[in-house]
Amino acid sequence: MESPVSLPHLQLLSRRGCCLCDEAAPVVQSVAAAGLCSWERVDVDRDKALLLRYGNDVPVLLIDGVEWCRHRIDAALLRDRLAAMA
Repeated sequence: MESPVSLPHLQLLSRRGCCLCDEAAPVVQSVAAAGLCSWERVDVDRDKALLLRYGNDVPVLLIDGVEWCRHRIDAALLRDRLAAMA
């Protein structure tokens, strides 16, 4: 019996009032809705370590804890990256 395949987990590091963050969230959500990954939105202002590391340099997208991109997220490139991980 095969073990279940675990989907990549995405974390969108963002903050309230950030227009780029608000643009990135629907992109990540649409990719997750296609069954390619799980995801969560993380407010950097609620985590001192993240705030110190990223400051105003958001959004940042992590795939399984590894930084993949900052600022703008291209849905097609993200889908390709996740497909390559499958």
